[in-house]
Amino acid sequence: MFRAFLLILCLLSISLSQSALQKKIKEDREKKAKEEISAISKDLEEKLKRLEEERKRLEELKRIEPKKEEERPEVKKLIEIFNKASPDEAGAIMNNLDSRLAAEVLINLKERQAAAILEAMDPQKAAEVSRIILERRGKK
Repeated sequence: MFRAFLLILCLLSISLSQSALQKKIKEDREKKAKEEISAISKDLEEKLKRLEEERKRLEELKRIEPKKEEERPEVKKLIEIFNKASPDEAGAIMNNLDSRLAAEVLINLKERQAAAILEAMDPQKAAEVSRIILERRGKK
């Protein structure tokens, strides 16, 4: 009888130990899952923040640099005018144009004509327009 009691007591002890072990394993799994979810959530938040920053930057670029389709007819007309103008006259006019517009026109002129116009422009303005031209050519 005592043996049976000891046997039952041992089985009960083993059963309790297994339950405690299973509970510990379950807690460890839950903790690990929570940590993984937290890490994934943090990563997603960072990516969302970068994506939002990139969206804002693109919106700013769209605002600063109008669509080429919208300005195309006017730019084409200016290109035609500057192709026919003397470099000195064209350079004087370019000095008073917006630098980005001047760069757009010069990009579309023949190289010799563009070079002659740049030479006739104010040196600081010509340098600024040249920088913009280089930036645009780098993007293409």
